[in-house]
Amino acid sequence: MKILVIGAGPAGLIFANQLKKSQPGWDISIVEKNTPDEVLGWGVVLPGRPPHHPANPLSYIDEPERLHPQFLEEFKLVHNNQPNLMSTGVTLCGAERRGLVHALRAKCVAAGIPISYETPPASKEELEAEYDLVVVANGLNYKTLELPPALAPHVDFGSNKYMWYGTTQLFDQMNLVFRSSDHGIFVGHSYKYSDKMSTFVVECSEQTFARAELEARPERDAAAYVAKVFQAELGGHELISQPGQGWRNFMTLSHDLAYDGKFVLIGDALQTGHFSIGHGTTMAVVVALLLAKTLNTDAGVPAALENFNARAVPLVQLFKEHANSSRLWFETVGERIALSNEELTASFDARRKDLPPLQDALMASLGYALGR
Repeated sequence: MKILVIGAGPAGLIFANQLKKSQPGWDISIVEKNTPDEVLGWGVVLPGRPPHHPANPLSYIDEPERLHPQFLEEFKLVHNNQPNLMSTGVTLCGAERRGLVHALRAKCVAAGIPISYETPPASKEELEAEYDLVVVANGLNYKTLELPPALAPHVDFGSNKYMWYGTTQLFDQMNLVFRSSDHGIFVGHSYKYSDKMSTFVVECSEQTFARAELEARPERDAAAYVAKVFQAELGGHELISQPGQGWRNFMTLSHDLAYDGKFVLIGDALQTGHFSIGHGTTMAVVVALLLAKTLNTDAGVPAALENFNARAVPLVQLFKEHANSSRLWFETVGERIALSNEELTASFDARRKDLPPLQDALMASLGYALGR
């Protein structure tokens, strides 16, 4: 079996490494369009404590403690300068995305899986001719890859603007902060992901973004403006951006099918979900494990992909419903900003209550993938 993985992010790396463990004779390789040093993002939120939680990608690397993961069990919502502190109900793990990706890449290379960087994929016809299976795990990057028409994505854009910052300020809880400025409402999502750094995602309406003239400001000036809005939380610490990030509208990418012919989608290439529910990397792990499981247990690639499609698509569609419900809540938060802290907290808690529990679906899929 000859398999190509397109994209050296968490989804593709975990899939390749886990499949190679069970099928050491298969020819598995990875191509990545970026350089080894180009890894976007700051921290990510993961479930549980490695190596004990199989949906936490830190469980699949050597010595996860070297990344200094941070374990969070409290959630704090700040509104009207009043904090509302509560338990998260589960242990959450903040981890550096860059370090995680580099560690997963090292595991793949040690397992005999070559990774070619700065390598755009070949044409659809060349890929079909050379490989038995092409696993598309390149996130949102479809620009350099031709896919079968059946895998054309549905793309929707949210109405809020957001920016993914890092900061040296450390947050001991998962923080959700609502701040009003002269230009409108800003929302900050923050948590520590190492013993030195925190993620700080900021979102606001397009109207607030325009009134604050954030698009016209130089990058450092925009970061300084936002830091001043959240000065009570940041305590003089700066907000740091990465090259190529910039402010953007959240893009929801989804599919009706997970595969067509020799092409199969995993990770953000299959389904994106709004950052406010914090399940993006977890979904990438679970879906990658599902694909590895079906390829290991079903007779032939077509049967394996059909089984994978039947299991993965309902899961990612439920993920989409949860993520969209949360995204729409934040996009309409101006309608609730006059509420008290307790009322806003109750509204936030209830934003996904009418949907089937995502956690139950994730654990069921994980149980199948791990043979439990």
